[in-house]
Amino acid sequence: MIPNLDWMQHAACAGMDPRAFFTVGNHARAQVNEARKVCATCPVREQCADWAIQTGERHGVWGGMSQQQLRQRRRRFTSRARTDTRAAS
Repeated sequence: MIPNLDWMQHAACAGMDPRAFFTVGNHARAQVNEARKVCATCPVREQCADWAIQTGERHGVWGGMSQQQLRQRRRRFTSRARTDTRAAS
């Protein structure tokens, strides 16, 4: 099944250089802050974050969340999914 990615065309970052959201070097914190400013105005921020979590994206700023925030949310998502699977058994 191919996921519905229509939300991407409505993203505030559509057409921007993706490197703005994948930080490196000495200015990484400043880059994250700039990327998060773009995300703060985005109408599809939640879909973006959900996409990153569900696909296991480990790098970059997604849905206004840093890599660390994504890892934390992914852990909660994974734990909840495991609990739901066990309850269904």
